[in-house]
Amino acid sequence: MRIDDEFMKEVGLNEMPENERQAFMDHAEEELEVRVGHAVSRELTERQLRDFEEIDEGGQAVAWLKINVPNFREIVRDVVQGFKNELIDERAQILG
Repeated sequence: MRIDDEFMKEVGLNEMPENERQAFMDHAEEELEVRVGHAVSRELTERQLRDFEEIDEGGQAVAWLKINVPNFREIVRDVVQGFKNELIDERAQILG
């Protein structure tokens, strides 16, 4: 889940001043990770949550999620799309 120039263009925030842009993109990326984490955690048992927390490597985590949360890709897609919709709706406020 990378927030990049294409993402910013999709949500209409490509006009953001350069000095604010990277900080916004970093914050948005963190927010997406939290939202996806919450959505995925609702699909897991307590045991699975503990098992997942013990995984160190990002690639292993994604592989584990694909096995233990069969609809992982759909969850990510839905969370990202919902986040994009929020940003589009709030674009004028964000750009100030």
